Amino acid sequence: MQPENLANAPRCGAKTRSGKPCQSPAVRGRNRCRMHGGTNGGAPKGNRNAWKHGNRSSEAESQLKKVRSVDRDLRALGKLRQGIALQTSEMDRLLDMFSTAGVYQTKYPT
Repeated sequence: MQPENLANAPRCGAKTRSGKPCQSPAVRGRNRCRMHGGTNGGAPKGNRNAWKHGNRSSEAESQLKKVRSVDRDLRALGKLRQGIALQTSEMDRLLDMFSTAGVYQTKYPT
């Protein structure tokens, strides 16, 4: 004889091999019994698979942006040193870089 609360519990309802619904009581708060996955919470919430190594984290992206900027400036300086004509955007970048560093001043002191 079953206890009253077990007899009145909702049933699993998963199909068995015979094709009939399972008659085991469902796990509390779930729709399936323990044999049909009622104790399994399912897949983890969120997309944890996207985070593997951190190469595309915001910190890494900002560092990569700085490295690219310095690389661009060094390439422009290399062109300047070799006597290769610079594009106007490269020249403006170099002038900005020199003026912020205090190396180049547009107005000479009197």
